Amino acid sequence: MGYRGWVPTPALDDGSATEPEDFVAACVQFDVRQGDVAANLTAVRDGITEAIAAGATLVVLPELWATSFLAEYDAATLAEAAAAEREVRELSAQHGLCVIGSNVEASGDHLHNTVQIYDHGRWLGAYRKLHLFSPNLEDRRLSPGDQPLVVDTSCGRLGVLVCYDLRFPELARYYFHCGVEILTVPGQWPEARAQHWRTLLRARAIEDQMFVLGCNRTGQEPSQRNGEPMAFPGDSRIVDPTGEVLAAGAGAAGVILAPIELRKARTVRRILPVARDQRPKVYRALFEAAWPRMVEASREDAEPGATS
Repeated sequence: MGYRGWVPTPALDDGSATEPEDFVAACVQFDVRQGDVAANLTAVRDGITEAIAAGATLVVLPELWATSFLAEYDAATLAEAAAAEREVRELSAQHGLCVIGSNVEASGDHLHNTVQIYDHGRWLGAYRKLHLFSPNLEDRRLSPGDQPLVVDTSCGRLGVLVCYDLRFPELARYYFHCGVEILTVPGQWPEARAQHWRTLLRARAIEDQMFVLGCNRTGQEPSQRNGEPMAFPGDSRIVDPTGEVLAAGAGAAGVILAPIELRKARTVRRILPVARDQRPKVYRALFEAAWPRMVEASREDAEPGATS
């Protein structure tokens, strides 16, 4: 699998590359049922059907849309989730869609929270969630990735975060430097911190001058840490590069849609020339000065095998 760098712009069947200026994007939010792959796949089918009817060509699904978070992922569940993933790829091919959503991925002895990107049925790449949410024990069940992903799709240059990644601006800033204009964020962000989700989606859009599509789930699920119920607000957001919320979920399952005009990202970057006015030499010195404290404060490499 290609987890590094970005993938060159794919060609359509006629051999030409596309760079659309206007298209419709959709977030499909629903109650992701723990371990019930069949029910979740039905919700995805219904959501994609609704999105297609509204003219969408880019569809974002929630985090771990096939299974949600489980204490254990047995072989049968993993096989069912993989089959569901294949069907989503087929839907992408059948309807000419770019589809993004995270699912559990088995790789040897490791499990990952992985986004697969399909464009007109073509697999463009995968992104394994870098930052696992330790307060809900995600780091004990799954293994983190260590590479970003940038791909040129039929809808434009796209980058990926997954849920908790949103709290770490370094990755989104990397995407800005790579020329990403659309940032997609599959999530399962609980109601208790919903204001953080809404604020961070807008912050990433404003500071990195890109469209941000955050797809959050609905429903309830027990915490992996203590079994207490967690509610999910279904507050998916599509935010433009100025921070304007173009569409927002209101709590119910369904599809939120908004038109995307890529020229708006380019215009904002021209009017507010952040890339030109940045001070990379200063930032590098600051980062190098902070590096020892960053390493000391983090748990990275402190507990070998803890995240396997």
